[in-house]
Amino acid sequence: MESAYTLAAKELSDIQTENKMQMEYRHSEVCAKIPDFLDIESELVSFGTLLLKSVLHNGKDYETIKKGIQEKQALKKTLLKKNGFPEDYLDEIYTCSECRDTGFVNGLRCNCFKQLVLKHIGTNSNLTELMKKQTFENFDFSLFKCQPDINGRSPLVIAQKLCDIGITFANSFDRTKKNILILGNAGTGKTYLSSCIANRAIERGKTVYYQSAYRLFDMLEQIKFGRSDSEEFKDISRYVYEVDLLIIDDLGTEFVTQFTTAALFDIINSRINSGKSTIVSSNLSFEDMRKVYSQRLTSRFSGEYMHLQTLGRDLRMKNHTL
Repeated sequence: MESAYTLAAKELSDIQTENKMQMEYRHSEVCAKIPDFLDIESELVSFGTLLLKSVLHNGKDYETIKKGIQEKQALKKTLLKKNGFPEDYLDEIYTCSECRDTGFVNGLRCNCFKQLVLKHIGTNSNLTELMKKQTFENFDFSLFKCQPDINGRSPLVIAQKLCDIGITFANSFDRTKKNILILGNAGTGKTYLSSCIANRAIERGKTVYYQSAYRLFDMLEQIKFGRSDSEEFKDISRYVYEVDLLIIDDLGTEFVTQFTTAALFDIINSRINSGKSTIVSSNLSFEDMRKVYSQRLTSRFSGEYMHLQTLGRDLRMKNHTL
């Protein structure tokens, strides 16, 4: 999977190529309409050579040569205008006037390139179109207002707290290096909260990759045991270690084998060691996770992850999108 910077650089290169082709087309158009134009350009090239020689020989005839260049340039503009072209019709074409499509201004990344990077940040996120609309700004707390308390705890209050925690995490995970484990019954907002965090991270220019545990470990298993030589799968198997924020959804729905347990531990442990943040969600309780997964994996979840617990009824049963 190509990074947002690689994709942005490719698009910038395409912009440069397109503008160059447009310039070449305009030049051909002018030369076809003004037969003498090529001769004038050839004379300008000769004047340029003479000017260089003049500089190398103490400026001999410098002013005369310079005047000749100015006269030819003025003639070009006159001919363009006389034949219905703007005077600047053959000037170089740039999409960005600040950096002239180089991507840099005074050694720093130009805003145009930054915008291209932001455009491609979400390309490899694997978020569905629905998930891309699930943001903190769209968080609908009214879905929880009529839900009764559960063991003295209000689903509305819990949802509000989780939203606040999610916002703080999304705005700072790259600095704090924190991780989140979201537990709760099906349809209580685990994936929605993950989507909100993912979209905020993407807005901040961070890379995100979302995948269900079932799908992720199926891909890794196919690669490991030679059942697939898909380049996409191989790219994903590397990307899960490198991406700024990895989201593994519905842990516990995968076929738990010795391989999947080892692969999960390696991903979790490697990302902790490299300071990369991860969000894991599961319908399992933490006690059930202890029974399913190895002690060394659950110890990572115990010591390195914030534990969040969703609460309430299955909102999807009411055709809600949360």
